[in-house]
Amino acid sequence: MKVFLGVDWGGTYIKAGIVTEDGRILKKIVYSSANLRKQKTFIGEIKKLKETFGKYNIKAVGIGAPGMIDVESGSIYYLPNVPGWKNFPLKKRLTKELKIPVFIDNDANIFALAEVRRGAGRGMQRAIFLTLGTGLGGAVIYDGKILEGKTSASELGHVVIDATGAKCGCGGYGCIETFTGSNRLLERYRQLKKIKTAPAEVKEIFDRAKAKEKEAIVVWKEFSSYLGKFLAGMINIFNPQIIILGGGVSGAFTLFRPMLLSALKKQAMWPQLTGLKLVKAKLADAGIIGAALLAKEKLEGYK
Repeated sequence: MKVFLGVDWGGTYIKAGIVTEDGRILKKIVYSSANLRKQKTFIGEIKKLKETFGKYNIKAVGIGAPGMIDVESGSIYYLPNVPGWKNFPLKKRLTKELKIPVFIDNDANIFALAEVRRGAGRGMQRAIFLTLGTGLGGAVIYDGKILEGKTSASELGHVVIDATGAKCGCGGYGCIETFTGSNRLLERYRQLKKIKTAPAEVKEIFDRAKAKEKEAIVVWKEFSSYLGKFLAGMINIFNPQIIILGGGVSGAFTLFRPMLLSALKKQAMWPQLTGLKLVKAKLADAGIIGAALLAKEKLEGYK
């Protein structure tokens, strides 16, 4: 049986698995990535993974990396949260070590690919995928394929919606993720409640909003308004059939979905909203599945 090794490379964990051609995970491993920040160590660990899964007929390896990738060469431009990887030829090095084809893309693209092929967006040709967490990761599927240029990332989180806003980690000001990131939500709640310490997790604000606490509800209304303005622009540009939301903050989806839909109706051009679906991501292991599907499709020359 033909299988692929999918690697979901996160700042905290690495999740890897053997995946069939139709996206089924046969075997999975999850472990800490804290000790794998150095290039040599990381490459050595991927080599060990191939050996661990040695009984399988692995045709290619796919990796979802947490940063910007040169999609032509498979080199890493840089990883924002993992220092020391600037302009590193990862694909070249791994291909030499593993002696099988290796393909690398941005992690948000990988998640989007999995959801469109096997998850909430299955069968859709045009989709926008957002990961809502500390920041805002994004990917666009257009004509059934990941939309990318020389760089892997559709940096949707760094679309400016208010140039007078807070400084963003990218160096700019007023990017959408400065208004929708989890830290922003926690700090805004602290301000509204006039307390010294913010809650530890966004889930607490979600739970308090469900209990009809007015300050918590305001946080989600503001979040939905900002996200709605941003997504309205994306809808007007890409005319998606579906918008898929993942990440930790999407845990509050049932609460903010009606508010977000209301904001979209106010801002987006109405023909673009016809038939549009707004859903939560479906797959538990989208990173592994998407990385493996990337390898499969690149190897087979997917059109």
